[in-house]
Amino acid sequence: MRLKPGTLAWLIAHDLTLNWRRFMDMFGRLSPPATGAVCAAGAIVLHLLAWPIVKWLVRLQHEGVVAGTSATAIVAFSIFAWMTAQGLLGAARMLQDRGSADLLLGSPLPVRLILASRAVGIAASSFGSVAILVLPVADMGAVVDGPAWLAVYPVLIALSLIGTTVGLAVAIGLFLWFGPRRARLISQLAAALIGGAFLLGMQIAAMLPAAIRGAVADYVSTSAIAGLLDPAKALPLPASIALLVALAAVLFAGAIVLLAESFAHASLRAAGASDDARRLWQPRDRSLQFGSGLARTLRRKEWRLLCRDHTLFAQLALQIIYTVPIAVVLVRGVDNIPLATALAPAIVVIAAQIAASLAWITVSGEDAPELIAAAPVTRAEVELAKVTAVGAPVLVILALPLAGLALLSPLVAVLVALFAAGASVSTALLNLWHPMPGNRRGMLRRHSQSKLMALLEHLLAMLWAVAIVLAVVGTAWAMLPIALALLLLASCSPARRPTP
Repeated sequence: MRLKPGTLAWLIAHDLTLNWRRFMDMFGRLSPPATGAVCAAGAIVLHLLAWPIVKWLVRLQHEGVVAGTSATAIVAFSIFAWMTAQGLLGAARMLQDRGSADLLLGSPLPVRLILASRAVGIAASSFGSVAILVLPVADMGAVVDGPAWLAVYPVLIALSLIGTTVGLAVAIGLFLWFGPRRARLISQLAAALIGGAFLLGMQIAAMLPAAIRGAVADYVSTSAIAGLLDPAKALPLPASIALLVALAAVLFAGAIVLLAESFAHASLRAAGASDDARRLWQPRDRSLQFGSGLARTLRRKEWRLLCRDHTLFAQLALQIIYTVPIAVVLVRGVDNIPLATALAPAIVVIAAQIAASLAWITVSGEDAPELIAAAPVTRAEVELAKVTAVGAPVLVILALPLAGLALLSPLVAVLVALFAAGASVSTALLNLWHPMPGNRRGMLRRHSQSKLMALLEHLLAMLWAVAIVLAVVGTAWAMLPIALALLLLASCSPARRPTP
């Protein structure tokens, strides 16, 4: 099909083609027939996995209207949070992209057309990231319980449009308010928090008393949004689905019209060097130059490397978010366990993971390892500077939870701080002694480089977590996991380097 150049359909087709090529690149050198076979097999497997999920959801709906509606509303809210986070990340990447963006903005095309085509591409990507898991459930629901489940298709499209609208508005506002450099970091942190907010909300809700959980479930199930997003009730009330899709389309179109000029300004700011970028090269404090001492200079160098990676803090936020459920499991799994005792091992594990990740970053992000190797400094001095450089961000991240823990029990807070420091130093030294250089952006996939080092790192974190629990309980057996952790760390020293 030949489209007229310069039209909205032509631009959308171009952006969708680029998205399709990125999707096909995931299959490497597979031929088109082989790729089609893999996709067909994946679709069949996903539909088979969706069958028991649909049976469970249908049983919930038959057992009680409130339970079924609450489950549906919870799923819908979680999908919307994920799509909003995807829209924010996609909009931030769109503003940072300098490839075809400069050509399009320099062309005689209206800015609204450019923004509309890019926004449609972001919405399509957000839709695809969820559709691959949700649509098989809708299809099997239509087979098992009736065609009302097919209402998930328009609802998913509407949610992707609304999520993209919200993400686009937030991303443009961040770029105009904070500047391109800070906006990249803030947008990634905001997307991580939005994407994980619903998971954290569910974990917090699980800790609430049963009466409060029941009241929240009743409120959610009777809310107007829940009724609008319930696929089991959508077919008898097609006006609700039509209203949702129309509202999403109006919001999306209105955002394109209102944000077109701001999008152009944000793109121009992202393309040029700002005053903030030029000021970064000017020394602010003469006392912090090379004459300030070896250890201070090395620490400052490591901190600059960490601050340059704007994706680092978003990845650390994801690590923290998905470690929080450990405390929830402890609170709900053991009767009458004090809250301070439940939080203590979670904080220690988080400290160990963050320190390990930052230590790995200081190794993989080393721009001139040969320069440090040839410098008149000992290996111990370099390692001490790296460990102390890693310790400062860990201390900043743990300051708030430790302060909250001190309100519950000052003694437990002191013990947690000491054991978290020991866990952080252990995992940091492990990564410094046995570096696994790689791409800084692949921090969350670093354990795929060496299964042995991943096992040792998790084992150290678990030993320190067990030790803090035993220490909080007040038994001398806490010395046993500490001794095992120190023995394991000593066996991994550079003199006894294991084979990765």
